[in-house]
Amino acid sequence: IEQLRQRKQRLSIHKALPIAEKWMTKMRGIPGLQTLAAAGSLRRWKTTIGDLDFVGASNKPAEVMKSFLELEGILQVISQGEHKTSVLTEDGLNLQLWLQPPERFGSLLQFVTGSKAHNVRLREFALKQGLSLSERGFLDQNLKEILCPREEDVYQKLGLAFIPAEMREDRGEIPLAAEKRLPDLVTLADMRADLHIHTDWTDARSSMEEMVQYAIQSGLKVLAITDHSHATIRVNGLDASRWHEQAGAFQQLKKKYSQSITLLHGIEAEILEDGSLDISDEVLAQMDIVLASLHEYLDQPREVITSRLIKAIRNPQVDIIAHPSGRELPRTNGADLDWEQVYAAARENQVALEINSNPVHFDLDEVHARQAVEQGVLLCIDTDSHANHKMENLKFGVAIARRAWLEKANILNTWPTEKLLEWIRNRR
Repeated sequence: IEQLRQRKQRLSIHKALPIAEKWMTKMRGIPGLQTLAAAGSLRRWKTTIGDLDFVGASNKPAEVMKSFLELEGILQVISQGEHKTSVLTEDGLNLQLWLQPPERFGSLLQFVTGSKAHNVRLREFALKQGLSLSERGFLDQNLKEILCPREEDVYQKLGLAFIPAEMREDRGEIPLAAEKRLPDLVTLADMRADLHIHTDWTDARSSMEEMVQYAIQSGLKVLAITDHSHATIRVNGLDASRWHEQAGAFQQLKKKYSQSITLLHGIEAEILEDGSLDISDEVLAQMDIVLASLHEYLDQPREVITSRLIKAIRNPQVDIIAHPSGRELPRTNGADLDWEQVYAAARENQVALEINSNPVHFDLDEVHARQAVEQGVLLCIDTDSHANHKMENLKFGVAIARRAWLEKANILNTWPTEKLLEWIRNRR
């Protein structure tokens, strides 16, 4: 009940992001506002957002704030000041606009981006160097100001490597930055493959060809068609006969687009109540790639559902476990798994665990993704798209990976095409 209450107080990032972009567009038209950026939990790419924070640079803050309050869509002014104004918007979100002159913009952006815990630790680090840090910049021991027009200036002044916003959660990032040992985080540009998408053969809105075309336009080098298997409830899943029928249409597409993208044909197989799959190993062996996932009976006791998932991981035909906990947000938290056993089984059987970019799942989350990599498990980031434009959700999976401090080497679908295909071949 408490988890549901908290979720109702926060908005999923996939819903908050377009709202933020709308307000950014409105505010960019304000005279005197020289620079504008999103900050807070949105900039740190948390999967849920409590409110919206924006920072701006202006030498005319009073005029900017006045114009801001005249924008359409503001329902209530909560507080008003020259450097910070808070309002309630028609979207049901609190919105804060923070302003400083351009020469203080960097320290303001750093401060409002947060997190609070990161900022407390950063101020402690500054004090040890005889510096006081706030959103206005630094003060040295002689009360002389040191201004930071760029956010990078804040970290540079402290002798730290620049810390990406997604890492600023006080999880040891500041000591690593002091030693210049921060990870080289994976980026959206690193993504070369999407290994989990659906088509109108089952429960998606786009055809196979529409999905392929969109993947090519997005710059992907590899795409796997992985429709649901027949035991997945309510999705018109494929049995062996229909999968073979789909394979005929797939081969035509593979030939048609062979110069533009590498296409793989597989399935998202359902893990049944006893841990077996609803497609025979004989048929699975004919596929290019096999994902397995939990959708039903998620309330089984921990030892039962853990054994069930591990049985699927040990199936030699399974390459990837999709959305491993099976959670569906905001309705359920997913299975109560013994994650240490799951990581060990995945590592021993060289099965990848998925970071699912679909906002329904966001699974693995950042905590389990980081734990998995620390245990030597290979991950992949997929969209689980049910319409071609949903491939844009890949950015959310990458954000989860960045918040988990992951690098390219940890992510299967950042690899060159031949290396990826070799990994799949060697598993079979």
